[in-house]
Amino acid sequence: MDKKLSDDYRPIISYNMNKRGAQVIIILEFCITIIAMRYINEPYYLFMFANPWMYIFLPISIYGLIWQFNGLTLVLSWIIYQIFKLIEPPKEGEFPIDSREFRFYCYRFWIIYYMTYIARAMPLPWVDYLAYRIFSLKTGGNNVLYDSWIDPEFLEIGENCMISLNTQLFSHCIYRDKFVVKKVILEDSAIAGAGAIIAPGTVIRKGAVLGASSSTKMDQNLKQFCIHVGSPVKHSMPIKVIDETGENKSNKSKNQEKDRSNE
Repeated sequence: MDKKLSDDYRPIISYNMNKRGAQVIIILEFCITIIAMRYINEPYYLFMFANPWMYIFLPISIYGLIWQFNGLTLVLSWIIYQIFKLIEPPKEGEFPIDSREFRFYCYRFWIIYYMTYIARAMPLPWVDYLAYRIFSLKTGGNNVLYDSWIDPEFLEIGENCMISLNTQLFSHCIYRDKFVVKKVILEDSAIAGAGAIIAPGTVIRKGAVLGASSSTKMDQNLKQFCIHVGSPVKHSMPIKVIDETGENKSNKSKNQEKDRSNE
């Protein structure tokens, strides 16, 4: 008997699916970027080669070229991504592996992967965050992404969230003969520990913590202000908040209730 998608099964992620077709798009994008840089910078370098004293600016020029390549790649990736979104808009649901939805999702996936790979090679930590926001990631402020993989489509992140090293947030997966896309939500102050895997359809409530190396199953809902551990999550422990006086807030509230009942 076939089980539901939300049962206790780990999803298989579509890392290499339709990679060949996406490689053609990425190579074409790379070539267009190089050609554009050639014509943009031609007057400057002709002037430099005609004036040898300008060679002292060569190291700065090379560094500027790296940033220019990054910026042009971001703009061109965004344009190509929007074209694919117009051809086949992103959708939630379950689709056959040979469907048009799956094929175009893979194209969009690899376009974003290429851009984030370039962005994370830059020395500033906020470049990849900017790249995600330029695409379709819905996120608040004061968030930390670290070196994690995040599906930008159908993902909402609140404010003051932390996604630790090697964490993987997936809003898509392949389950048997189906391609599944479900929205993932991280509410305010949610934390995903190092190496955690978040499956499609997961909701991490306000202040909840997904423990290191833990994982969720599809459509799992993690209670607020609790630490959740397991692979998939099976154990939840309430977070004990200590106030400025050093007293446990949960115990303090219970004592207050007792005092009120005695009155």
